[in-house]
Amino acid sequence: MKQLLSATLCGILALGACTGNKNTHSGDTAADSLKTFLYEGNPVVRDKFTADPAPMVHDGRLYLYVGHDEYYDGQDSASGGKEFNITEWLCYSTDDMKHWTDHGPVLAPTDFSWAKEAAWASQVVERDGKFYYYTTSIGKEPYAGYCVGVAMADSPTGPFRDAIGKPLVCDSMTDNGTRGWWNDIDPTVLVDGDRAWLCWGNGTCFLAELTPDMTAIKGDIRTIDLPLYVEGPWLHKRGNIYYLTYASSNPETHQEDISYATATDMEGEWTPRGQLTGPAENSFTIHPGIVNFNGQDYLFYHNATLEIDGHKGAIGRRAVCVDSLFYNPDGTMIPVRQTSGPR
Repeated sequence: MKQLLSATLCGILALGACTGNKNTHSGDTAADSLKTFLYEGNPVVRDKFTADPAPMVHDGRLYLYVGHDEYYDGQDSASGGKEFNITEWLCYSTDDMKHWTDHGPVLAPTDFSWAKEAAWASQVVERDGKFYYYTTSIGKEPYAGYCVGVAMADSPTGPFRDAIGKPLVCDSMTDNGTRGWWNDIDPTVLVDGDRAWLCWGNGTCFLAELTPDMTAIKGDIRTIDLPLYVEGPWLHKRGNIYYLTYASSNPETHQEDISYATATDMEGEWTPRGQLTGPAENSFTIHPGIVNFNGQDYLFYHNATLEIDGHKGAIGRRAVCVDSLFYNPDGTMIPVRQTSGPR
């Protein structure tokens, strides 16, 4: 089926000049000081490299949280993970998928007392009027490697503060598996009635229930066996079906696809459903974020097609995109064709 965004997405890119000071993790500045732009087709954001999109809807507005991929001298010859220079988390919002507001940086690794660097994949959820920012950073001693942390705020744009003063999940809590010290990355959270669930992991997919205050693991940490699972899980629910969408390994392209599984019970078995997308253009990684907004379902992801100041997209210079998502009558998702360019 042809995958197109609704006509309301059409527009001409019109970046507005920012007339105030840059937002530095402290919530919105005055509305007239924030940069705005019109969506003109993928990539959504054109003035920064962005990755790992996490959409959230609150009070009729869609908030999009992303990692800020930043170029540095020597990046083009870097390897072994040093290609990534993700320094802070940014937030954008819209009420119609056409007019967007740039809220600037809303959180950085140094805002956590236990973290030192790396603003990897995240998700923000609301519960009981509080906003919880689940994210990934490298911990300081004694927390080895990558950890999952949680910050909280009274507003979707912050200010976010370190909620517990330590990682929510660290290396000592999980089986190292094949990925070792960077096993605990890419958190996703689903609030389902009076319960909430956390899923995460690279190489191993972990699932656990959260305590009612959203800041600790309740009970055991479970592993989910998913075909070709790599990283980037995303939980959502539609009707009575739970969906676990994730970045999967493609042995033919040696890139990541998006695949998914479904369940009728978060504590039950997950049924693999196959691919949702193929690999992202020019990008080894891909990361799903799924949301329903104004009656339409959307898949956010990233590719590496953007060029800024002569620097082309690369493994660590990605660009967030969005396309419409549709479902079959049986609840399975229809594969999404990734689009680019003007609408």
